[in-house]
Amino acid sequence: MLDRRYKTLAVLATTLSYTKAAQHLFITQPAVSQQIRSLEQELAVKLVSKNGTRIHLTAKGTQLVQYINKVSLENDHILQQIKTDSEEQTIKIGSTYSLSIFLLPELIESLLSTTTKIQTMIDNTDEILEALRQGKIEFGIVEGNFDKNEFDAITIRNEEFIGVTSSRNPLLNQNDITIDNLLQAMLLIRESGSGTRAIFSNWLATKNYQINDFNEQIEVANPTTIIQLLKDNVGISFMYKSLITEELKQHILVELTIEGFKISHPINLIFLKNSYFTEKYKLIAEKLDK
Repeated sequence: MLDRRYKTLAVLATTLSYTKAAQHLFITQPAVSQQIRSLEQELAVKLVSKNGTRIHLTAKGTQLVQYINKVSLENDHILQQIKTDSEEQTIKIGSTYSLSIFLLPELIESLLSTTTKIQTMIDNTDEILEALRQGKIEFGIVEGNFDKNEFDAITIRNEEFIGVTSSRNPLLNQNDITIDNLLQAMLLIRESGSGTRAIFSNWLATKNYQINDFNEQIEVANPTTIIQLLKDNVGISFMYKSLITEELKQHILVELTIEGFKISHPINLIFLKNSYFTEKYKLIAEKLDK
């Protein structure tokens, strides 16, 4: 267990104000200052720096706060496990929008043998990562990029990522579809922070292009809405093949055969670095691995 000085530093990192930190902790401002100085002296490292009236954490201070937050979250999780029977525990999981359609139901079904108390959060990759940092969820399933120094991950599977459009799109009349052909089409793209958007954006960058090079764009946060627009013959998009298995079988939607485009992307179960519950998460991931 960490002593109260570490908690004070974590609160100060959030408020960036000695006064607000004191109010939050119900202690005096001098007490906050004294605790921070005491911690700096003990560790022999500068944790907080001041520039005029503004304060900010040093690199070492930021590193320590990340550790404090992780320890606090793990501590709360372990105490909950001790206090309650395993059947009564609530598992809190996060999922990106795309994965919530074809992988989250499978995940929930695999957990029903151990608990019937499950809470889910569905958002883009950036928000799932932030929820992990704040302890709002225990683990998440994402396809986007993340900091491997901050999070551990178990790859569940690799999913095929494809370009797709309506079977009625005149673009399909092209013998060889190039990026230049695509740029003339209406692009249906996910919002910033989406793992799906990041995958496509990264591929474009390897070809020296970017999303803004498309003449027409519609940004949509929900993949289900994108699929419906595609079925209505509105534009092109890029997504996981598993999202549109039935539409492809029925030839309502068609995979775009694009020169130089072939992507298989890992789907990861992610959690805080060096988590006490790593083995538990490995068992969950194994049930989803196909």
